[in-house]
Amino acid sequence: MSHAPSTFKTPEGEAAFLAAYDAAMKLWPVPYTEMDLPSQFGTTHVVISGQKDGPPLVLLHGYMATSTMWSPNIADFSRDYRVYAIDVMGQPSKSIPREPIQDAADYTAWLTATLDGLHLDRISLVGMSYGGWLALNFAVASPERVQRLVLLSPGGGFIPVARQFSLRGMLMVFFPTRFMVNSFMGWLGFTHRPGETDGRRVLELMYFGLRHFRVPQETLRVMPTMFSDDQLRAMRVPTLLLIGDHEVMYDPATALARARQLFPDLQGELVPRSSHDMCFNQHRIVDARVLDFLKTTRTDDHRKTAERSVV
Repeated sequence: MSHAPSTFKTPEGEAAFLAAYDAAMKLWPVPYTEMDLPSQFGTTHVVISGQKDGPPLVLLHGYMATSTMWSPNIADFSRDYRVYAIDVMGQPSKSIPREPIQDAADYTAWLTATLDGLHLDRISLVGMSYGGWLALNFAVASPERVQRLVLLSPGGGFIPVARQFSLRGMLMVFFPTRFMVNSFMGWLGFTHRPGETDGRRVLELMYFGLRHFRVPQETLRVMPTMFSDDQLRAMRVPTLLLIGDHEVMYDPATALARARQLFPDLQGELVPRSSHDMCFNQHRIVDARVLDFLKTTRTDDHRKTAERSVV
């Protein structure tokens, strides 16, 4: 009887990764519970915070970054919401892949199964970087499940990413040393600044994940694609798009202009003095803007519901 290969390359590597994950979660500033949900794609790990009766807010993290990257934002997000931070399937995390995700449609099926497992119907969905592309991909495919969409430094979807990003990212994946991880993330803007948010534990976790986690080859090939004009024009989900004004993955003004031109219901702006690191180093600005958007659109939803009931 054949056994599927382990998710980790060695037992020692698994122990090192899980220890680094738990160390990074020590930065989580609010109480949380953890849940593992089975589906055809494997077991999905979810970190849950906030009031049990709060409206559901789902977070999708950046590429290889795990849910631990939300530690600077979670205190603000969980004040009024029940927040579900999901470890993306197929990337180094506590989510354990079984059947490989092979394309964008599989990611939609995986997230649908995860939301069903959490008994969530309509949600507010926040995605950062690669998670932003996943969130937009899900909203395009299943708009009836998404009440509001927040895209933070989305990793593609609007305009092509810079060639340098692809090359640096490939080097990091194929030569997973601490130097390569720190070099790549430093280029994106993630550097430790004394007195500000400390991202070192998240970077260390990325290093252990790249070094020890067995990412399915099929999933590794699923890279962000561009969405067509027609797909974006058809988007009926109220959307907030925030991009750092010094973003290096692509030209931020050009990406924002295309989104503004095509999205029927978009609020978008450039976040000052930040690159791809804005959720860390400008988290107060980002959190306030996100919560303001969610609150405003929630008020609009209630008003529309009241108007329909009067009619």
